[in-house]
Amino acid sequence: MIGSLAHQSYWDTAYETMGFSVAAPADPLRELIERQVCAGRGDCLEVGCFPGRYLSVIGGLGYELSGIDLTPRTSSDLPRWLSSQGHRVGEFHQADFMTFDFRRRFDLVCSFGFIEHFAEWELALRRHAALVGPGGRLIVTVPNFRGGVQYWLHRALDEENLRRHNVAAMNPAAWNAVLAELGFTIDWSGYFGRFAFWVDEQPRNRLQRAAVRTVRTLSRALRALPYGHPSYTPYAGVVATRAS
Repeated sequence: MIGSLAHQSYWDTAYETMGFSVAAPADPLRELIERQVCAGRGDCLEVGCFPGRYLSVIGGLGYELSGIDLTPRTSSDLPRWLSSQGHRVGEFHQADFMTFDFRRRFDLVCSFGFIEHFAEWELALRRHAALVGPGGRLIVTVPNFRGGVQYWLHRALDEENLRRHNVAAMNPAAWNAVLAELGFTIDWSGYFGRFAFWVDEQPRNRLQRAAVRTVRTLSRALRALPYGHPSYTPYAGVVATRAS
């Protein structure tokens, strides 16, 4: 994939045997979707759609579901599972989003952790926006590794994972400027979620392993911190509407 900071084999290995499930009701991204997306009979495209845990939430709101992802099982197992959940299923492509020609636009375009894997994140965001039809909506979210606390934790304890992410892409103000230039109205933009910290597998020394365990132990108490602070909250996102 053009400009990707994460090799495709990383995703293929992670998703090879992963089962399908709907995001839990308390998942912050599901909560954002359910706050911002009204029930309707439109169509939705998720970019980087596998394994579909949030796409299924949108399907529950009545949307026909389409998706694109390079990982295997995207055009076979995933649409079958979504259909088994009673959702309307559209088109699924195992293809490179940065080069694929859809030849159509959608009522809702979304991605949940995609643009931050690109050096040219603005190009990825603009490609999302180009697929939104008149009066349609765009939802983009990323993990927030940019905030001071989150950056320090990932730099010290999760460095390999951090290298797969472009911290400069985790900037709602920058997204807003791009989308406003393209004629979108910003409905909501900012940081969300209570404190959380997760790491990928990588070699760690004894001190790092102990520090990861300590942060996990403290996480429950740290969730009492104010919601949505950009320094430590785990997610950033934007919801925008294209002019009719």
